[in-house]
Amino acid sequence: MSGNVKSLWLILLAGIGAAEGNQLMYPQTQDPITAGLEILPVEFLPEYVIGFPVYVAITVRARPNSIFNSLRFADFMNLRECIGLEMSRHDGGYSARYEPKPIISQETGGLPERLQPGETRRMLADVSPLVGAGVIAGEYGARFSYVSRRAAYTATSVTLRFRKPTTAEAALLAAAAPDRSRFPNWGRWTLSCSHIYYDGPIGPDNPLRFNLLLQRLFCGPEPPERVDPRILDVLTGLFQPEATALRAELLHARNDTAGYQRTRTIIVHLTPGLAWWMNMLDQGGAYLKTFRDRQ
Repeated sequence: MSGNVKSLWLILLAGIGAAEGNQLMYPQTQDPITAGLEILPVEFLPEYVIGFPVYVAITVRARPNSIFNSLRFADFMNLRECIGLEMSRHDGGYSARYEPKPIISQETGGLPERLQPGETRRMLADVSPLVGAGVIAGEYGARFSYVSRRAAYTATSVTLRFRKPTTAEAALLAAAAPDRSRFPNWGRWTLSCSHIYYDGPIGPDNPLRFNLLLQRLFCGPEPPERVDPRILDVLTGLFQPEATALRAELLHARNDTAGYQRTRTIIVHLTPGLAWWMNMLDQGGAYLKTFRDRQ
């Protein structure tokens, strides 16, 4: 290997070791034309700031004649060993590669889920653990994959741009997340309510805005039914669908039936990959409440 290229094999800290009784799978790459599941074009931000989360949206869809009964889906708190990445800097200098190895075990976080014929599932996920802490500024060719128990589905390549933080962004990181190094990833940091609570301004250009808002919803003094949904207005672009889903949950918690139904309709029609979230709310579940109850 060339001395100016760093090859990185990354291992997530949770849910990867094969304990006794777990079945370790070695998925086979599928033909995108004939496979029963397709991975849609990956959505990503125009640029990423080194040291901050790296969110992308990966959406999978079952073909009309296919049904899946044992899938794992990532979300913005947990990759669940279902996202793979091959990434290399266009002019050399750094590369990263991660191949998930799904384990069939309830201990790795949640039960297997289903995908009905024609159904889609959107996964907004922080892939910074896959990118690695050694990433340097520049443009990278990146190919993501969705991995199930027996198959790997590869997406079309995209170009990701990374830059160094500005002085203001570095100061924000130091003020809002001084203890980030104590946690294995941004998801665990966000869910932890043991550190100093950041109550400063959160603007639309803040590279940590999504996690800071989630932290307020998970750890803030006000329960969901008392949170003003307008705090989510800064979540635009890539984060807009999840912001709308979170707004629906806040309206649902307020017993604002009319507002919830309007927002639910927007989600189901514009982002069917998040319809599962609305179905969960309809059945009495709640994403925010689930995490707040764990604190």
